[in-house]
Amino acid sequence: MKQFASIILLVVVIFVLSSTNPGRAEYIDWINHKTMDKSSNLLQKGILSLAGKPIFDAGTKKSDYFIFSIYETDFSDVGMGKVKSIGIFHQFIPLSSFDKQ
Repeated sequence: MKQFASIILLVVVIFVLSSTNPGRAEYIDWINHKTMDKSSNLLQKGILSLAGKPIFDAGTKKSDYFIFSIYETDFSDVGMGKVKSIGIFHQFIPLSSFDKQ
């Protein structure tokens, strides 16, 4: 009986993790807001609000592992290096810094 309960619990946990795995559009919105928050220049904020999403979408690579995803965005062209984040439970956790690497 304990083994059956453990299997049911495991199935429920996997289902919850897979259903809360955030998508690419959510990540693009999140990274756009994060970079706008880090920007101190009004011109940069304006450019990011107008053209940020397509730029981030083009520079982002997603690795989907069913229960979580890893996103890597390349900011090398603007001197910020690469940003790597994990998406789980509809949240994003930066694995590398937004600062210059």
